[in-house]
This record gives sequence, structure tokens and C-alpha cells, in this order.
Amino acid sequence: MTTVGYGDKAPKSGFGKIAALVLMFTGLLFISGLTASIASSLTVTQLNSDPDSFNEFKERKVGSVKNTGTTGFLKAHFFKDIHLYDNVTEGLIDLKDNKIEAFMYDEPILKYRIQQDSTLGRLNILPVKFDVQFYAFGLAKDQTVLEQAISQRILEIMETNEWQVLLSEYGLTEI
Repeated sequence: MTTVGYGDKAPKSGFGKIAALVLMFTGLLFISGLTASIASSLTVTQLNSDPDSFNEFKERKVGSVKNTGTTGFLKAHFFKDIHLYDNVTEGLIDLKDNKIEAFMYDEPILKYRIQQDSTLGRLNILPVKFDVQFYAFGLAKDQTVLEQAISQRILEIMETNEWQVLLSEYGLTEI
């Protein structure tokens, strides 16, 4: 037990010593929790894709694949210097060679290409998301049996080890 700042005054009874011990640990936990919450909020704030960091790219040289939804999004949101490529690999090579400042495309495909090509290893994917798209199966309303079968099969696949291998192959964790 410490008596820093109090000289040699310390609890003498058993109850006093236990109370002092409880107060010390409570204070320690309180300060630890406060520090953790401050650190967490600062980290989350830095990871958020705020509009200023996104808008900053509008003035920079950015690349994407020709005739894709990403290209349409960039044009619709007034990106000024868009470089178009026939495929993802060409764009990533230009990014690596500093011919463009950013390459924008589907995250899983970018992660996969970077993972597969050792020359692209120094490239990073920023945690900035835009124009998030979801995909679905379209079925006729009277196809409930088929809908149930597809849903069941998807769930079965997601519970296998192969699903985890597939996710890691594309640099994903969970959907």
C-alpha cells in the first residue's frame, strides 16, 4: 500500500485496509476505463470517412476502370482528373508508379489484386467507403420453394471452412 503524499498515515484496522485497497483498485479501473474510452473515440474519429477527406480526392488524379459504376460515380460527383483503365491491374501499376494519386474500384477486387501481385505489396486500401452497393437474387413471387432452397444453401456454405478460406483469399473478414 502506498502513502505517497500522506506521509506515514495509513489505515490500521483490517476494515480500513480493505476499504483502502478497494478504493485504490476502483480508482485504477476508473482511470483505465477513461483512458481507453478517450483512445477509442480518437481512433474511431480518425477512421471515419469524413466528407472533407473524401472531397479532397476531387482535386487529385484518380483512376478507375472504364465503363463501370465507379467511373459513373466519380463523374457524377465532379471529380476533375479521372484516368480510365481497361482493367484493375493497369490502374494499380500506375498508382504504384505515382502516375495517379488514388485508384478507386470495388474493395474486394482491389484487395485480391494487391494480395496476388507481390509488386503491389506497398499499396494500401484506405477505410473510405462511397457508393456502397448490395447485390441480390431476383426471383418470381411464386418461387418460394426455390427461395427457401437458395437461402438454406447460402447458410450452409457460410458455415463451412471453405467460406472462411474464400473470404481470406479476397482479403475479407465477414460480410
